[in-house]
Amino acid sequence: MTTTEQLSPEPPAPDLPPEVLRIAAWSEGPAAQRDALLGGYLHALEQLTDPQLLGECLAVGLLHDTPAIRRHALAAAVRLAPDLAAEAVGWALADPDETVRQPALASLAGAPALRSAGGPPALNALLAVLGRSPDQIAAGVGNYVTMADAHALARARTLLAEPHLADTVLDEMPVPLSADRLPSRLSLDGMRHIPPGRLSRGTRPGQERSWGDPAGAGVEETTVDGFYLDTLPVTNDAYDAFAADVAAHGHLWCHPDEPRGTDHTRSTADDPRFAGDHPVTGVSWYDAVAYADWCGKRLPTEDEWERAARGDDHRRYPWGTRFHPHRARGLHTLLGQDGDSDPDRRTWLRRLAELRPADLPAPTGPVDSRPDNASPFGVRDMCGNVWEWTSTRYLDGLPLQPRFGTMDPGDLWGEWSAEVSVRGGAWSSPPALLTAVSRAGKTLVTRSPEIGFRCAVSESEAPR
Repeated sequence: MTTTEQLSPEPPAPDLPPEVLRIAAWSEGPAAQRDALLGGYLHALEQLTDPQLLGECLAVGLLHDTPAIRRHALAAAVRLAPDLAAEAVGWALADPDETVRQPALASLAGAPALRSAGGPPALNALLAVLGRSPDQIAAGVGNYVTMADAHALARARTLLAEPHLADTVLDEMPVPLSADRLPSRLSLDGMRHIPPGRLSRGTRPGQERSWGDPAGAGVEETTVDGFYLDTLPVTNDAYDAFAADVAAHGHLWCHPDEPRGTDHTRSTADDPRFAGDHPVTGVSWYDAVAYADWCGKRLPTEDEWERAARGDDHRRYPWGTRFHPHRARGLHTLLGQDGDSDPDRRTWLRRLAELRPADLPAPTGPVDSRPDNASPFGVRDMCGNVWEWTSTRYLDGLPLQPRFGTMDPGDLWGEWSAEVSVRGGAWSSPPALLTAVSRAGKTLVTRSPEIGFRCAVSESEAPR
């Protein structure tokens, strides 16, 4: 039996030790329960003398959904099963969780015998997971690698630094995935150039404040580098093409921290009210990041979004200084908002309570269907219809760099560092929030019919 067959994700056999069956059946629960089961599992591994049975029992841990269990199973494989250790290390190098990848690196760095004798199998296992081309592997980068791939490939280069290993591995390279042969999707068509300039965050000095305005920024002025921004939000049709590509080719473009087993189908896909030319909604921050990477783009920072909306004169609305009801899609059109008055929070909530469900229109509307709402840079639909994800953490304004791979998505609710800034207001927002200065924080796993996104590209990354 080959090592690949020994480590294949088959259901555990009924004659496995009971401690192995218990850890295989465990999916979630208190950490103390997990640690007790893990201790029994590791002890059972120590007692096994049959190599085939040991391989099957190690596979239970190496393929477990819980990163902590995968990590300990890797250490056990390196210690107890030299014939399987190299392949286990290769799998761990491609693991989406950093706490599993790092011990795999340490194993290779700290065990010369494993590195020299087991380097080719380890790297082949990694390549089988990633499906990279030889040139991309040798360079450690590529136009079509995900962030997770980039981390793993950077580590794999240490193996390829030895020519005899490189020759062995590249001669037996698995066939690359079809996505590797696609040309770059990055195009600036449908994007607007936003020149570098100063941004005065939030409400201008002396300007009357609304109850929807944010508190004063910690740093009121900043410089924003030049970039490109989608003229319009991403539509359902465009996003659905991405989701179909993921279904066909796998998670090549996804953030390495995204929850395991993520399905990128939008949650509004079966609701006919959300038509193809409407802005995409029902997508998490992870979904938006993956779509942007699929296009060769990224999400805008909060400062970039605000500069694109407000221009050099730091206006309150993308179109000027006053609210115009017909320029932003929202419930204000049903609640008697004429643009000359801004109802306070209590009045707005009372009007909402008086609405009957039969009175409500479709939540979102087609993109680019509201006249005269372009920003000074020609970006449209920035207020109303949908909130838009950014790449900025809400409470401290720093770049969002999630490290939640070991947490259950449900545990992120209430976690301040998992809140992302969204901008622009939605179809359900009051006029006080349909401005270029309002902001809100949403947990990055949120999938709401009120939140969509658009993409950005740095000047330095733009095609020349």
